[in-house]
Amino acid sequence: MQFETGAQDEGHHLLDTLHRVGPCSVYALAKAAERNYSNVHSDVARLEEIGLIERTDEGTVLVPYDSVEILVPLAHVA
Repeated sequence: MQFETGAQDEGHHLLDTLHRVGPCSVYALAKAAERNYSNVHSDVARLEEIGLIERTDEGTVLVPYDSVEILVPLAHVA
């Protein structure tokens, strides 16, 4: 799963915000991140799909890690 250019920063910001505030609803996360609920909902779905965010039985979302290491492949220059 890949994020489009610019969305990586928003995804990182969401992870950072969610880690800071702790388990919460997507609505509360959108308010804490000062972003539109619909956009946050979509980003959370993508982050959940790739395993960076988990959803509890109560429906809250959380970051189950203290840190995330992201490897970025560099394009081969001919």
